[in-house]
Amino acid sequence: MSLVKILEIALKTGRVTRRYPAEEPLLTSEFRGSIEVDPAKCWGCGACVKVCPPNALTLTPSGKGLVLEYFVGRCIFCGMCAEVCPAKAITVSKKFELASTNLKDLRSRVVHEVLRCSVCGAPIAAEAEVRAVVKASPISEEYAILCPKCRKERFSRSVGLRMGASGGGSS
Repeated sequence: MSLVKILEIALKTGRVTRRYPAEEPLLTSEFRGSIEVDPAKCWGCGACVKVCPPNALTLTPSGKGLVLEYFVGRCIFCGMCAEVCPAKAITVSKKFELASTNLKDLRSRVVHEVLRCSVCGAPIAAEAEVRAVVKASPISEEYAILCPKCRKERFSRSVGLRMGASGGGSS
């Protein structure tokens, strides 16, 4: 195609780009920007962390809690975290103007308190996650606040007592 033909088509069509930032950007309903985590809804289960391809989400122990951290600088805006979140705590926003001169501005954190075993004191999981599981299932809170080892021992003793076993031995 000749240059004259291209110019002719361009003059007929007119300008098709937007003069951003002077004009508002065209954002479709499918557009995905950065994510937002609602701390009031988040359980700290880590499902979002497991599916995040670029590891923009991390869940790390810190002191007496678990810290869910989102680093927008690594995010590829796929939205997989929002799809798998069982608490629906993650939403995909339309925010795309994310540049910053301060690295701290690119990070957001949600801190969860860790629930510890009522018998041995071992960390179990984020307290909000355990509470959500207890609320949604027939597991009693008595068993939910035990680590797997203590839960197994208590269950074994309970079954042993029902079967008529005495002490810790089996007959």
